[in-house]
Amino acid sequence: MFSSGRSCGATVACVLGCAVLVASQQGCATRVRSSDFHTHVEVLASDALEGRGVGTPGIDLAAGYIAGQFASVGIEPGGVDGTYFQPFEMGTGSELSDDYEFDFAGVDLTPERGEDYTPFGFSSNDEFDGEVVFVGYGITNEDKEYDDYRDFDVEGKVVLMLRREPASWGDGRTSPHAMFRNKIYTAKEAGASAVLIVNRVTDREDRLMRFGRGGSGAFGMPAFHVKHEVAEKLLAAGGLASLEEVQGKLDDGEYMSAPLGDVRLHGHAGIDQTTAVVRNVIGLIRGSGPLADEYVVIGAHYDHLGNSVPMMRRFRRGDSPGEPQIHNGADDNASGTAGVIESGRILTASKPLKRSVLLMAFTGEESGLVGSKHYAENPTVPVENIVAMLNLDMIGRLDEESTIQVFGTAAADEFDEMMTRLCRKA
Repeated sequence: MFSSGRSCGATVACVLGCAVLVASQQGCATRVRSSDFHTHVEVLASDALEGRGVGTPGIDLAAGYIAGQFASVGIEPGGVDGTYFQPFEMGTGSELSDDYEFDFAGVDLTPERGEDYTPFGFSSNDEFDGEVVFVGYGITNEDKEYDDYRDFDVEGKVVLMLRREPASWGDGRTSPHAMFRNKIYTAKEAGASAVLIVNRVTDREDRLMRFGRGGSGAFGMPAFHVKHEVAEKLLAAGGLASLEEVQGKLDDGEYMSAPLGDVRLHGHAGIDQTTAVVRNVIGLIRGSGPLADEYVVIGAHYDHLGNSVPMMRRFRRGDSPGEPQIHNGADDNASGTAGVIESGRILTASKPLKRSVLLMAFTGEESGLVGSKHYAENPTVPVENIVAMLNLDMIGRLDEESTIQVFGTAAADEFDEMMTRLCRKA
């Protein structure tokens, strides 16, 4: 959604239908019918769709349902070749192969895969070769004025970092900065060639995470989980203190990022990936007047975790993997997808619109924002003409006062005023 939070007692119709920037020239023509919204969620989250996992018959059924709802109210196809779909190929799973390398130079260290390190399921299989450097927790957090990468060039280098985040930051809960995904993206943006992550010394056990077969290289770079012993030798090679001492200094707010002597690492993860053709679903409502060539996107991801082993069991070494189960994803994100469908119905009934509206149901979000990234790189309209986006994610659980949170109102000067005005009308 947007980034600085606003709470509003507005109806769902006001926020989704009137759509802040795309208010029709005659105002809202209708409101969300709760029964329709509930029906969309029931269909998308039903056992018959088996959790809408990418590359499965269930998600294909979901895509067909969304397209059918667009067509039923006269929304034009906005995909490719006159269809509602934007198909593309993405990785859907991964398995470890015997073709792998993980060779250090400049340190007496020959780790064994599965015992001393393991690739994450979301690792890519790209070959890499680079100097190894330590980057603390591997976090850039402007709110805390904290940056493990400040004044430190990691272009082409292999970055070693601690798992989680400084203990002094929270009340027992972790922030999004502690997530693997965000650490990987931050390292990638800084130009690193690969990532090594080590457990904190205060974590309960120094266990490697179980390799996740469903990762499919979604984060786009090689990433490995390494044990304390590996990290200790790397830190020692760089003349740094022990892992425990380094962690203590980081938790106290000290800056500890540093090169690790002449240590280099060359390798590739050894992962075979499977692929499938997947589809974003896109509808178009054309505006009229001088702003008709501008577009507002109302979007949501419609994929979920599918029929799989629960995530917390999937990665734990030594645990029985357990039986797959359907993750229905009613809130995440059948609710947001239902919001997109209902937005389309409301806006179609509210024509003429000042701007054109693209209704997008993205695939592959749970695999690393794959569908939205594909659209950004392969837009179906001139990307410079897209003026704003409303992203609907997990809107199925309102609080007792039925308020809606809208994040990111600081993304444009106009948003705060518009939200205030819309809330007054609700």
